[in-house]
Amino acid sequence: MDTDKGPVFGCNLDLFIPGDGLVFINKRGIAKIGFDAGTTGITAEWTSKYGSVTFNLVGREWAFGGMNEAGLVLGSMELLRSRFPDPDERPPLPIGPWAQYILDTCEDVEDAVEADNKIRIADSAPPVHFLIADAKGNSAVIEWLNGKFVHYTGETLPVKALSNSVYSHALEVYKRGGPRWWDSDRGDTNERFTDAAKRNSEYKTSGEPNAVKYAFETLTRVVAAAHTKWNIVYDIAERQVFFRSAASPALKYLSLKDFDFSCSTPLQMLDINSAIEGNVSKSFIPYDHDKNLTVFKTLCARYKIQISEEDAAGLMKHIESFKCIK
Repeated sequence: MDTDKGPVFGCNLDLFIPGDGLVFINKRGIAKIGFDAGTTGITAEWTSKYGSVTFNLVGREWAFGGMNEAGLVLGSMELLRSRFPDPDERPPLPIGPWAQYILDTCEDVEDAVEADNKIRIADSAPPVHFLIADAKGNSAVIEWLNGKFVHYTGETLPVKALSNSVYSHALEVYKRGGPRWWDSDRGDTNERFTDAAKRNSEYKTSGEPNAVKYAFETLTRVVAAAHTKWNIVYDIAERQVFFRSAASPALKYLSLKDFDFSCSTPLQMLDINSAIEGNVSKSFIPYDHDKNLTVFKTLCARYKIQISEEDAAGLMKHIESFKCIK
């Protein structure tokens, strides 16, 4: 949502299972490596250029969404029609680490779009697409359809909204005045796209000066579903994040300015369902292996993803091997 003070970005997490998760304060200067190689045998390697705050369903490095120090914000949504590219020479990353890579390395939307030339998103569940915004007021929708990278920016992105529909289809429905009965589906995805688009366009005439409050009302009263678990609003200009969960509905907020993102300080995390409210910047704790592993294994169990104790431990060991490059 464009405002006189800068962009404000809101997103919901909708799940038919409990919405457990962790909020991470990720550090800059961390050397990271991917999990698998591309067809040439090369594995992704990078050092985080920016610190970030991320919301993670599956634990550390598996970002659902977040904002980095440069003001780049990323949000993901399930898109069942996604089909990711076949293996090629680009090193692959699963969906969550791909999102973290974007926040680690990209300053703006242009960088995020260009990243597809370097890193291939791997065919992993669930299939998703992304809405991305930056501090300059630019936005992008990124999708993978029929194995091809598709993106919309500038004039090809006249509406800065996203639902669980292919963007071009949702936009077509919106332009003709909103959904008809044949456009509806089980999740009312086109309805929610149209409602969000209208709310964005009406902000400046709404009489509500507080853009964050207006965005929360959109998320909680206009586009929320019965199974919405998280509401998150990013004030990009101020580098502030506001959030709540169904399990802990009190409003929480933090400012990136309150954190030291240098990698000489510990990685920090917070249970998104913590029974606290207000400024939570001082409520973060150092990274806890056991709590992170519990979140990971719990989500796998709820989605009936089969993973052995040995494989889970190996994944944690790999992630926890990332080192600070001072």
